[in-house]
Amino acid sequence: MTVVAASACSAPAPTSSPAGSTSSTAAITVADCEQAGASGVAFEDGGLPDLSLPCLGNGPTVQVGALTGRPTLINLWATWCGPCREEMPLLAQAFGERGEAIRFLGINTRDDTGSAADFLSTTGVTYAQAVDAKGELLADLGLPGLPITLAIDSAGRVIARQIGQMSPDELRDLLEQLTTAPPAG
Repeated sequence: MTVVAASACSAPAPTSSPAGSTSSTAAITVADCEQAGASGVAFEDGGLPDLSLPCLGNGPTVQVGALTGRPTLINLWATWCGPCREEMPLLAQAFGERGEAIRFLGINTRDDTGSAADFLSTTGVTYAQAVDAKGELLADLGLPGLPITLAIDSAGRVIARQIGQMSPDELRDLLEQLTTAPPAG
């Protein structure tokens, strides 16, 4: 597995907005969350933990440990994290170019969902978003802050991670690893 580290934000305490609720009048225009596939690789074997996270927009609850069937790029972010905000247009552009072949999922972490909805609608980010109000995924992965980007193969195994803000070259490398990973089987 590839691990790259760069500058990152420390995560503050969770905000008071309940997961899935918004205090905003901004329309959420992100894609619907997808129905989870079969259970992926066990967490202890390199997969993701078995967490259920509400969708920020429409769609079912996201079963993080069951993101299987096609490669997935997961980005953990928050509106209070400067590097997260700076890399968001890069991710949105990549989604526009590669979103048919690779599932993109943002996970708004330890943040106010109203602020997240406002931010997404002003930046034009349209890929699916889940909410992790308590930062459970971040804690389960033992990672110190945001942003974090995970490359998940079609079997649900974490094959690479980027800790901190990504450059265009680092994102291109993650996407390349996802498109060249052997199919699940």
